[in-house]
Amino acid sequence: MFFKFCDGFAKFLDALIVLVGLILILSVGLQVAGRYVWFIPPYLWPLEVTNFALIWGIFIGSIVCLRENRHFFVDVFQMRGDINPRLHKALRVLHYCVTGCITLIFIWYGWIYFLKWGVIQTSDITGVNLGWLYVSVPFAGVSWLVFLVEGFIKEFLPCASAPGRQPQGAD
Repeated sequence: MFFKFCDGFAKFLDALIVLVGLILILSVGLQVAGRYVWFIPPYLWPLEVTNFALIWGIFIGSIVCLRENRHFFVDVFQMRGDINPRLHKALRVLHYCVTGCITLIFIWYGWIYFLKWGVIQTSDITGVNLGWLYVSVPFAGVSWLVFLVEGFIKEFLPCASAPGRQPQGAD
C-alpha cells in the first residue's frame, strides 16, 4: 500500500513538474515578447508567475531526484570499485541519516516560516497570498521524508518491499 502510494505520488510529481516547466516557458516567453514585440504590452504579472514556477520547479525537481537516487550525493568512496561492503552499507546509512536531518529541518523551519511570513503576505501585482510560494519548503520536506522512508525500506528491508514475500522466520 505504501509503495503504491509512493509510485502514484511520483507520477503526480512528474506530471506537475512538466506543467510547471510549461508555465515557466510561457511566462518567460511572454515577458521577452513584451519587451521586443511592439504589439504585445509588457505585462507585470508574468514576472510573479515565473518566480512561482521557478521555485516550485526547483523543489519538485529535488523531490523527484531524491526518489530516483539522482540527487546530490558525494561518491568519494565509490570511485575505487572494490569498496568493503560493510563500509558501503555504513555510508548509505550515513547518507540516509544526513538527508533525514536536513529533511526534518526543512519541514520544521519551513512550516514555521510559512506560518510566520507566508500567510500574512500578498503579492503586490496579482494579490495572490504568498503562502502558496512559502509552502513549497515544508511540502518538499514532507515529500523527501516519504521517499527517504521508501528508499530505506527498499534498500535495507528488502523482504518488506517485495509484494507477497514473507519476512524470514514468518510462517
